[in-house]
Amino acid sequence: MRVFFIMREYINIIVTTLLLMVIILAIPNCAYSQQITVLQETEISEKLPSSDSADKISSHDSLPKITPREFNICTTPYLSSSKFNAKQLIVPGVFMVTGIIGALDNDNNLNLSIKDAMTDLSGDSRCKVDDYLRFVPSAAHLLMGSIGIKSKHNFKERFLISATAHMAMIAMSYGMKYTIHEHRPDMSDNHSFPSGHVALAFTGAELLRMEYGNIYGTAGYVIATGVAFLRLYNNRHWLNDVLMGAGIGILSARIGNWLLPFERKLFKINEKTSSTASVAVTPFYIPKERACIVSINAIF
Repeated sequence: MRVFFIMREYINIIVTTLLLMVIILAIPNCAYSQQITVLQETEISEKLPSSDSADKISSHDSLPKITPREFNICTTPYLSSSKFNAKQLIVPGVFMVTGIIGALDNDNNLNLSIKDAMTDLSGDSRCKVDDYLRFVPSAAHLLMGSIGIKSKHNFKERFLISATAHMAMIAMSYGMKYTIHEHRPDMSDNHSFPSGHVALAFTGAELLRMEYGNIYGTAGYVIATGVAFLRLYNNRHWLNDVLMGAGIGILSARIGNWLLPFERKLFKINEKTSSTASVAVTPFYIPKERACIVSINAIF
């Protein structure tokens, strides 16, 4: 009976994760909700009235004078996506409310059953890949546009969005960690809620989705979900910690995007101009310490 119970909980987790990913990817990105038509000078000349009718119109002063310069609009379809939309709070809100409910329930049987199942699955082994995987989506969001992959923002704007998102993520996740004091499943400390690893991974995954589209976003969410699973597998977090971390990550990425218009004004960045960046990635390996170091230098 216990085997069937564990299998049922695995299936519930997988189905819930897949449904939430479908919801995230199905909600249309408002970056494509509005398309601005740019009129070229030849099109404007065809729409302008003839000389005779223009004299009649100008004599009555009924219409303002129109010049091609007024229609020479240079913009990107992603600019509208920086505006706040309450619907974008639904998905992270579901994660966060579910995580809070689980944290308030001291006799959470689901948490205990998943902990027991993961202990049976892992035994004494631990997989530390999540310590490195959590950085992959965020690094990809920042660097992919600099290696030729089409992005919706230039490097400066991606840097501002990423910095703001990660500052929001750190403030929320670590603020809760040192306020709620929930013990970890392995009882190593009392900073379990929420999962910082998962929050970081989901921040990068949502940044990837917003910047490069659903295909790259799906890859980011697969990595983030893997990090969440490994935090449970390594007996470092409860299920509610992971759900709260995912909600914080998604919300933080969207906060970074919402604040971009204000940061453009603050740093006097003109969205009509493009920016090029030079990025150099240099890996190092220290044999004595058995450590790998990656140096990233960016000029923009």
